[in-house]
Amino acid sequence: MCGIVGYVGLQSATPILMEGLRRLEYRGYDSAGIAWQSDGEIHVLRAPGKLHNLQARLPNTNSHIGIGHTRWATHGKPEERNAHPHCDNQHRVAVVQNGIIENYRPLREELTAQGCVFTSDTDTEVIPHLLSQYLQNNYPFLEAMRLTVAQLEGAFAIAAIATDAPDEIIIARQQAPLVVGLGQGELFCASDTTALVNHTQAFLSLENGELARLTPLGVELYSFAGERVRRYPERLTWSPVLVEKGGFKHYMLKEIHDQPGVLRQGLESHLLDGQIALGPVQELYPQVEQIQIVACGTSWHAGLVGQYILQQVAQVPTTVHYASEFRYAPPPYRPRTLTIGVTQSGETADTLAALSLESSRQLTGTPWLLGITNRPESSLGRLVPYVIDTRAGIEIGVAATKTFIAQVVAFYLLAFDLAYQRQILSQEKLELYLANLQKIPNQLEWILETQAPAIEQLAYEFQEVQHVIYLGRGINFPIALEGALKLKEISYIHAEGYPAGEMKHGPIALLDKGVPVIAIATPGTVYDKVLSNVQEARAREAHIIGVGSAANMEIPDLFQVNLTIPEVPELLSPLVTVIPLQLLAYYIAAHRGLDVDQPRNLAKSVTVE
Repeated sequence: MCGIVGYVGLQSATPILMEGLRRLEYRGYDSAGIAWQSDGEIHVLRAPGKLHNLQARLPNTNSHIGIGHTRWATHGKPEERNAHPHCDNQHRVAVVQNGIIENYRPLREELTAQGCVFTSDTDTEVIPHLLSQYLQNNYPFLEAMRLTVAQLEGAFAIAAIATDAPDEIIIARQQAPLVVGLGQGELFCASDTTALVNHTQAFLSLENGELARLTPLGVELYSFAGERVRRYPERLTWSPVLVEKGGFKHYMLKEIHDQPGVLRQGLESHLLDGQIALGPVQELYPQVEQIQIVACGTSWHAGLVGQYILQQVAQVPTTVHYASEFRYAPPPYRPRTLTIGVTQSGETADTLAALSLESSRQLTGTPWLLGITNRPESSLGRLVPYVIDTRAGIEIGVAATKTFIAQVVAFYLLAFDLAYQRQILSQEKLELYLANLQKIPNQLEWILETQAPAIEQLAYEFQEVQHVIYLGRGINFPIALEGALKLKEISYIHAEGYPAGEMKHGPIALLDKGVPVIAIATPGTVYDKVLSNVQEARAREAHIIGVGSAANMEIPDLFQVNLTIPEVPELLSPLVTVIPLQLLAYYIAAHRGLDVDQPRNLAKSVTVE
């Protein structure tokens, strides 16, 4: 969840570190710091709050080596003394770390008894003290790191510099992402490739239980057991332009507007001559008896849409689990179960752990594990044998938008393909579904071009609102959940999504004039039922906002405001109903003057438990 960046080479290190931290600020941003080495000394600069606070304090430096960090607090308040990098008492070593050292308390007690003085509340600070002890005993830097990580329990990604090795950065990974970027006479490291795309397109990903030595001459990769590892780097195929705002005020607004193109890209990538092409996972279709989906947050909501489609179209029993719960209370194992892990980053710790658990329960053969992700080069891509690349492009805004719609499209294609290959869906019906799906990008563009101004005006009415209820039924119940989540994430307004039919079983007690109700009412099997549920809310004087097509929303005195969408088949409606809810959440937060792209307490990739 935090961001790491490091550089060793011939250029000045601090500008490269600061640029990398800016690109990683969405991963952690309650404090930041850098450490560099010059004239045989390690210098550390840290600041609480946003990265500009650190930039304002930055002196002119001419160091060729350094490490940097943006923090999302786990142990210790977001104060300067808890910001990374951390050093030993002699300033012999500087360390940045992502993750959690679970056994830091006994290590800290032992080190304190040996005379080490701790100046922070973090779990990270035990690492530089351990490294320093080994260096004082004349161990080489790499070996000192190997002996140190052998004492650590938990998930971590570490980067360190030391006065004993003025041209080396030593890094280590265990259950937290870390990559090496390769340049000409220079090397980089980071917790995400986005930090380094302006400098290199060649990357080497560390696996769990590996450490590396970075010098201007190259990279040496080792296992924690000290054995040399040889692996070829991979090249990224996307441009640095993809992580720019493109003239929009916020990344989130840009990424909402990216969605028509994202949908087109996803369809073009996975349709070949009118047929769905999802790769090797298709070999499992004849044998699948049930499906289970594991995910977190917005990806869990995409999984709920997927569950509906897989059960109603492909007729495969499907369950959806929070990955954080699945890993500790999995359902009984059953063979011929396809487990799908959904994570935009491919680094979500709980989702990876759930998939690893399921892999361990499948004792023989290739694990029946499928990943749906925007980053196939991630840890997820190396963990599972089958991957659907959503092709959404890098998403910077913490509140997921375009990656959600890309995940949902992946589920449509999977369900349609599975149903067709199993002869549940006819060729004629498949072609109709795909034809309607290919119309959606133009329909999204219509919403963005024609409805955004009215939605922005509506957002002003939420200045004093403290609670919002979202209602949906059938395939749009997950969209009610997603709309509520978006509002909570970036505007800090309390919001809840409910199945519309369940409102009278408790939530209706919350309704009064001050609680808006946003109801998704699209033509289809549950349309009349939703209208009846809305009538119940209207009778309690709630302010009703409807999301539906113009032809079906003209009901006097029922909806005070209509968020208009094109009329689409009910099965595909989540792809259009979610757009007004994303825009409404964005404009409410923007009008309140909030940090839309970096909402408080949240991070883009949740890489710790």
